[in-house]
Amino acid sequence: MAGIQDHFKRDANGNVYEVDFKYVRNHVPLNWFFEHMLDAKPKPMSGAIRYGVCPNEPACQAASVHSVKVCVKEDSWKCFSCGEHGDVVAAAAFYWRITHREAGLELMRADVDMLKHYIPPKPETAIERDDSALALVLQKVAEASPYPSKDALAYLGGRGISERVAREACERGILITIPNDAFQAKAFLTEVAGKELMERAGLWKPDKKAPACAFRPLWFRSQSHCAAEFRLMREPRDGEKKAMRYGGKSPWIWEGQTPDDYMLVEGPIDCLSAVEMGSKRTIFALPGCENWEPNWFQMMAEKNVLMALDPDKPGYAAVEKLKPVLEAFEAMVGIFNPPNRIGDLNDQLKAMRGLI
Repeated sequence: MAGIQDHFKRDANGNVYEVDFKYVRNHVPLNWFFEHMLDAKPKPMSGAIRYGVCPNEPACQAASVHSVKVCVKEDSWKCFSCGEHGDVVAAAAFYWRITHREAGLELMRADVDMLKHYIPPKPETAIERDDSALALVLQKVAEASPYPSKDALAYLGGRGISERVAREACERGILITIPNDAFQAKAFLTEVAGKELMERAGLWKPDKKAPACAFRPLWFRSQSHCAAEFRLMREPRDGEKKAMRYGGKSPWIWEGQTPDDYMLVEGPIDCLSAVEMGSKRTIFALPGCENWEPNWFQMMAEKNVLMALDPDKPGYAAVEKLKPVLEAFEAMVGIFNPPNRIGDLNDQLKAMRGLI
């Protein structure tokens, strides 16, 4: 390949011993690697491109066809499932199970002419969101819909969560439900919050006929009230995301009856599942096992903390990262791992109820 030898450093015998990594990063597009080496389909998102395949598979468990667990932005990638991240060299090293130097050498053998003709996918224009507007939308909708809908109760009941817990979640301001029919939901949201406010909140794109949250009738408002997760009440169809989060990084907190005891879980469904299973602890639900800030756990200083994250590779990795953070606050840390645990807390609950 013409000129490529200039980017190798060789010893007296002509053997390559150093790679020009900057050259590799500048000449081998990260998106090209995902699409042509991993055979991943790009999904343009706000300010980034997402993919459903991680370079770290099979160590990172393969996700469903609907997953877009890997984010590519500004020549770097991050997998929200396993937590691994890096540049194109790191991606190649994970994928081929070789060293970074070996990965750099392999990438430098790529066909330069082919790379020149590669046209990368364009991310959607990043949406400027006003968190105060989002908080106001959530407040208005919560006030207009203070009780869980019948469809939401049926769906949650199928997951082992009782009407009693669902109603209390609404009373605590954690759960909000809207009509399950998207047309009714759009009309309801337009009347209650208004399109202009929802645009400022980033919930309704100006070029769309309806906001995406109208198709996701389960809303879980975070502790900050300036963030929320919007979920489907059915299995996702092709290209759909089961859940979307808007607003800043914030957990969900269900205050319990024993002030010195906490349970650390992942997501709002596991939060409700822990309550349903009878825990009297304060349930602290992370918005993803990689999504947290160390200062969140200051409230757990010198308290008893039971970690009940998902029993999978990302969950185990999160436990290893979180445990020293909690111990720095002198928390007494335990791990929830009963012998019959078959999945996350909701799976455990459904098994207890004979639903699976």
